[in-house]
Amino acid sequence: MELEAYKKHLEARHLAAETVRGQMRTLKYFHVWLGKRDFRDVSFSEIIAYKKYLSKTKNLQGRINSIGYQHTQLRSVKAYYAYLLKHGKALIDPCVNLPVLRSPKTLPKGVLSARQVMKLLRVADTSSPFGFRDRSIMEVLYSCGLRGKELCQLTVYDVDFDKHTLRIVQGKGRKDRVVPIGKAALEYLREYIAKVRPMFLARSTSKGGVAALFLTRAGTPLRVDTLWKIIRSYREAARLPQSVTTHSLRHTCATEMLKGGASVRHVQEMLGHADISTTQIYTHLAKSDLKAVHAKTAPSERRKEKAAAKFELGNWRPRKRKK
Repeated sequence: MELEAYKKHLEARHLAAETVRGQMRTLKYFHVWLGKRDFRDVSFSEIIAYKKYLSKTKNLQGRINSIGYQHTQLRSVKAYYAYLLKHGKALIDPCVNLPVLRSPKTLPKGVLSARQVMKLLRVADTSSPFGFRDRSIMEVLYSCGLRGKELCQLTVYDVDFDKHTLRIVQGKGRKDRVVPIGKAALEYLREYIAKVRPMFLARSTSKGGVAALFLTRAGTPLRVDTLWKIIRSYREAARLPQSVTTHSLRHTCATEMLKGGASVRHVQEMLGHADISTTQIYTHLAKSDLKAVHAKTAPSERRKEKAAAKFELGNWRPRKRKK
């Protein structure tokens, strides 16, 4: 009962659905560890015991859980008990004396070199609808540094070809932003929307039409898990390290922009980071300033070789539907 009430409390705070699910999953894991013990009778020593338990358990890959993972679990438990105490559902907060949980700062994994990015992009067979769609996806991720979910949420109405921008609606933290998009990525999008997307849309069974920018073979909006499988398949085909994920193109975009001379503030604005201590002061600056910096520093704009974004159907033929 208390977990369900806490879930409604989190949802009332307008947290992202993924965040709420993660919090509930963490707390259910804690309840399983407690066993038959009443969570209201938990002491500080038991919280420390749980902390030690987390430090010794292994993940699905057989490795000891990271410090970051351990702290995430404990933060959820700490927030839960603070809620219970505030609402009179617990007499004490066993986490009140828990040390500050500072996760170590780690460098992003899977950052690609310019050569590796081009190797990844060239794997896509642009003579097939799927290959051209996937090349368009990777070009947008690389040019704009989007999160996977942000890319999947894009609609055809979010692309402004005249202003060379993309509108990100309800990004992380439920924040909207407008980001510049480079010429190469924009050319691929223009060709994809004009010639390739209608081929996917023709297979859609939705009566109201599909506004999503990137579609699956069934004409449905692309999902994050499907996007991950797409990037993984090209990573394997390009023989790149396993650390390369959808997020790698985002990390690489930021790294290359900094190398090209962009300020940290511009990169934070581009990626939609919510670090108030470093970004809040500069949010009033003109977006045109960011566009100028992007044109000079974005990796997709500075690369020497730019493939023509032209779709010509090769030997690919659609599969016949089973009756």
